[in-house]
Amino acid sequence: MVAGRIPRLLRLIALLQSGRIYNSAQLASECEVSRRTVFRDLKTLQESGIYVLYDDEKQGYSLPWRTIFPFKDLTFEEVLALFVLSQDLDKTIVGLPLDGIAHSASAKILSSLPAALRDHVIEAAQSISIWLTPCNPSLRNEIHYKTLLKAVASKQNVRIHYHCPSEQKTASTMLSPYHMLYSNREWFVVGRSSVDRGIKVYPILKITKSELLDETFKKPSRFKLERYLGNSWDPVKLSTRTVPVKIRFQSSAAQIVSHISWDPSQEIRTLKGGAIEFRARVDNLEQMTDWLLSFGTQAEVISPPALRKLVKTRISEMSQIYSKKSSRN
Repeated sequence: MVAGRIPRLLRLIALLQSGRIYNSAQLASECEVSRRTVFRDLKTLQESGIYVLYDDEKQGYSLPWRTIFPFKDLTFEEVLALFVLSQDLDKTIVGLPLDGIAHSASAKILSSLPAALRDHVIEAAQSISIWLTPCNPSLRNEIHYKTLLKAVASKQNVRIHYHCPSEQKTASTMLSPYHMLYSNREWFVVGRSSVDRGIKVYPILKITKSELLDETFKKPSRFKLERYLGNSWDPVKLSTRTVPVKIRFQSSAAQIVSHISWDPSQEIRTLKGGAIEFRARVDNLEQMTDWLLSFGTQAEVISPPALRKLVKTRISEMSQIYSKKSSRN
């Protein structure tokens, strides 16, 4: 949904709530769009839970005010933040199952505001953008996301079938889903597996089939996602053993690194010339290798030797690729 469509939907809602019955041609004229676009917008409102009424006798549409919930206590900054986030979700996180819901919620909130405040928010939002990391737009797994979300909310067991890369086969387990996590550009479900008899993390992109069961479960009070994941840089590849790492970042990357919380255990030491020394305890050196390579020549592993070797090997492999002639030549 582009930014211009939300103001049009709000205009449509305002017309329908005015007390007058409008037919499709009149709505199209008021909104300066085609009748086809009006029908599409009316469908969007219906799918968002805003139930438009059609009067057979008068051959027109209306919308009772009671269908929209007022949000009188929200400030300009609060509404602006919600509106901007919901716009930019659709631009960069295509396929994230929350984007459509965020749009409909934003439209409902904006429509309940006084006209002056609503117009002020819409105008200000045109001058603000947020660029977010794109995610995998796999619509194939949206149905599994919805099934698991329902299972987490209602504390119901699910039967999942998932692709197991290490064994090159599809496996199955009954899962008590405790938590859903969005990390590293994809969704994961965390819960107790009947096969492993313990807590496991499953990438939703790997799930091929999901079925909601009648059985319910009780989530252990001691379960905390942060405690379970610990210092992991990869939700799937967890390890109980952590390794201390020490990395030196040159001044050009030091400011970026030092102002972001990459890991709960991190410590930053300032060195001469603006460089910094990054220290942390992690459980997945391979995942950290990808992060380090993103800084290019601005990062150098001081320890442990295993991480330094991993980075060196990856650079060597990349060098071999680029030392060959391109396959297109």
